[in-house]
Amino acid sequence: MTTLGPHRFSLMMLAEGQRSIDEDWEIIRAYPSFEAGFTELAKYAYTAGWGRWELVRIDPEARRGVFRVHNGWEGSVQRATALNWGVGLVAGKFTAFCQKLFGCNCWPRQTRFIADGDAWDELVVEPSARTVADELGALADAGLATNADLHRLLADLKTSAAARERALTERDRMVEELQDKLHIIAEQRVAIAALSTPIVQLWDEVLAVPIVGAIDAERTGRLMEKLLTSIIDSKSRFAILDVTGVEAIDAATADNFVRIIRAVQLLGAHGVLSGIVPAVAQTLVDLGVDLSGVRTFANLREALKACLAEPARSRRHA
Repeated sequence: MTTLGPHRFSLMMLAEGQRSIDEDWEIIRAYPSFEAGFTELAKYAYTAGWGRWELVRIDPEARRGVFRVHNGWEGSVQRATALNWGVGLVAGKFTAFCQKLFGCNCWPRQTRFIADGDAWDELVVEPSARTVADELGALADAGLATNADLHRLLADLKTSAAARERALTERDRMVEELQDKLHIIAEQRVAIAALSTPIVQLWDEVLAVPIVGAIDAERTGRLMEKLLTSIIDSKSRFAILDVTGVEAIDAATADNFVRIIRAVQLLGAHGVLSGIVPAVAQTLVDLGVDLSGVRTFANLREALKACLAEPARSRRHA
């Protein structure tokens, strides 16, 4: 490039950056603040290979914005080729964002350069009377922008636009792939939730629920719904909550157990607790948990024996 070549090239890149923000601005304006929208847009930019965008400061009253680009492809290419014409494309984008936000013409000023060894490219965008059209016009009037130069710059811009389209296509592919993974994860969570709270028909009219791990409010709700439905469908009279796999308990967890048992009792069935280890028993005492009216047993075997004996005693007293 000649001495003026980088300047012409930078202007053309700046113009292309300003023209290419329609989709970007739609993302920003979907959020309640410019800062929030820019943060979301920066995620897409990073995925598409534009580097990590950072909004250092935005001041609508002073109409001034400061932005940084970490590991951007423009600066990285220049550093690798020992050239420096600035980060025109991204500067054009940031300038166009500020023009929409501030409602006035703006111009970027680059203060840090990856190409010169800085850790990031930094841009300050402020109100200005300068425009890309005026700058290019001044070059043309001075006879410094030949047709051949402009044709070469146009070809460069087309190449850049094609690269941008490829990056956008790759971004969309990655977003779709991420959405598919999130869908799979959601399905797996449902499957894991079902597996983590199995309901077993131990005997006629006797259900057992072996509980392992913590039982929070969300898990309590799922378990309660599933257990009550199973009691109705199987016409069971007993539901044994076996907590052998619960090594530690707090007040919230204990309260969740009691809630489940009370719900079982509302259906006319008997809720039973089994497998309370000494540490859990001590914690229940310390917490002052009210288990009055709740039958407890050392293990599942003892609980099942008691449930099987109950109908026989009822028949003898009938």
